[in-house]
Amino acid sequence: MALFSVDSARPLGKGKHSPAGSITDPELASHLRNYKRTVAGSYRALVQEDLATALPHGPLLVSPKIDGELWFLVMDGDELFLSSPTGRVVSGDIPVLAELKAAAGRARGRTVVAGELFAVKPAGQGRARVGDLAAVMGGEDKAQVERMAFHAFDLLVGGDAEAATRSIVYGERLEVLRRLFAGGKRAQAIRTEATTAGDRVQALWNEWVEGGKGEGLVIRAEGLVLKVKPSITIDAAVIGYTDSSDDPEGVGALLMALLREDGQFQVIGSCGNMPTEERRAFKKMLAGKEIGSNFRYANSKGALYRFVKPETVIEFKVTDIQGEDSSGDPIHRMVLEHGAKGWTTVREMPGASILHPVFVRLRDDKSVNPTDIRVAQVLERCLIDGLAKKAERVVLPASAVVRREVYAKEAKGQVAVRKLVLWQTNKETLDRSYPAYVVHWTDYSAGRKDPLQREVRVAPNLAEAQRIADEIIADNIKKGWDRQA
Repeated sequence: MALFSVDSARPLGKGKHSPAGSITDPELASHLRNYKRTVAGSYRALVQEDLATALPHGPLLVSPKIDGELWFLVMDGDELFLSSPTGRVVSGDIPVLAELKAAAGRARGRTVVAGELFAVKPAGQGRARVGDLAAVMGGEDKAQVERMAFHAFDLLVGGDAEAATRSIVYGERLEVLRRLFAGGKRAQAIRTEATTAGDRVQALWNEWVEGGKGEGLVIRAEGLVLKVKPSITIDAAVIGYTDSSDDPEGVGALLMALLREDGQFQVIGSCGNMPTEERRAFKKMLAGKEIGSNFRYANSKGALYRFVKPETVIEFKVTDIQGEDSSGDPIHRMVLEHGAKGWTTVREMPGASILHPVFVRLRDDKSVNPTDIRVAQVLERCLIDGLAKKAERVVLPASAVVRREVYAKEAKGQVAVRKLVLWQTNKETLDRSYPAYVVHWTDYSAGRKDPLQREVRVAPNLAEAQRIADEIIADNIKKGWDRQA
C-alpha cells in the first residue's frame, strides 16, 4: 500500500507535488508532525551577541543554518519521496530525488531523515533564502526543480548496514547520515564541525554566516540544541497598551501591528521588555488617548489591552520570527482596520509569531505608512503566504439551536433552574476560532453563595456534542427535577 496519495497532485517539473494531508500512512504522518512539535520546536533561539556568554561547556557540534524549509526524506522499499510536516509530498522524476536513490540503496528498512529543503542560488547571487524555495517550486511543469537541494541533519527512523536502528546519540546519527549521503551534491549530510571552544564557534560564524553561506548556526550540545541568528529588528505601530501590575505609572506591554499593502493593520505581537523609564514615558504618552475597538486582546495574565490611535512607531528586536506553529500549521494573526469609530476586526490571516521581543527605541523619524512599518519586514526571516492579499471581512452565518432542555426544582419556597443548550455554530469552516458545536450548561440556585454557575464545552461533531449533553444531564438531573421545556 502506498504511503501517500497523488490524487490531488500538481506537476512539479517532471515530478509531482501533492498538497498538505497527502500522507496516507497514519503512523508516518503522526511521526513527521510530532518531530516538528517535539524536536524542531524545542530549539533554543539565540542572537549572535549571545555567542560570547551563552554557549554551554563541553563538546559542541556546529552546523550552518540553511534558510529553507523542514522536510523529510522517506525511504521504504520502492518508496522514495520528500514530505513536509503537514504532509505535502514531492515525488517522481526530479533531480534531487534521482540523486537520493543512492541513499535509498544504502538504507535498511523504513528510513526517515529530517533535513532542510532549499533552493540553490545561482553563482554570485548570495545565500539561499526561504522564499526562493516557493519560487522554484512554482510554475508546475516549468518549475526550476534543478535548483532544489536537500541537506540532512537528523535521523528519525532506520539507518544503514552498519547501524540499522536509530541511536539516541546525535553524533552517531550524524555518522549514519554521512554514510547514507556520501558523494552527494544536491543531497548531502549537513556540514558539521566538532569543537569545544567559543572562539572557534565565532570563527565559524564569521566564515559561514558573515561569509554568506548560511543564515545562522545550529549548535548541538548535551541535551540542547541552539539556533543562533543575527539580531532581527522590526519597526511597528503601537496600537494598544496594558497597565503595569507592578508600577501604576508605567505600561505593562505595548501591542504592535504592521501595515499591509492595502492599508490594513495586522497584529504581530506585544513587547513588554523595556526599562522602567520607557514604561513610564509610554504611559504618559498613551494614557487618556484610548479609542474604541471591537477586538479584544489579552496579555498572558488576562489583562485586556487598551487600544489607541496608530500614531507611534517603535523599533524592537527579536531572536526569531516564525510563520508556522510547532505542528507546522500556519500562524494566524488578526487583521484590523482603523477608522472614525476606532478599530474593527476584518479576519485572521496568515501572519508571524515573534520570539523574545525587546524594546530598542522610539522611532520619531518614522511614521505609520506602508513603507516604514510594512508587513513585508517579516519576509526577510520567514515565508508567509497571502501577505499581499487583501483581507476580506467574512459574514458569518447564524448559529442554530440543536437541543434545549430546561429543568426546575422548588425547595423552601425558592425555585432552582438548570438549563442545557446545544447549538451548531455553522462557522468553523470560515473562522478557526469557532468550534463546530457548543454545549452550554446553566445552574441557578438563589440559596447558594454563588447562585449562578455556568459550564461551556465544545465538540467537533454532533455525535460528540450529544454525548457531552447526555453526560451533563445524567450527572445533574436527578429525582425532583421537572422538565419545563
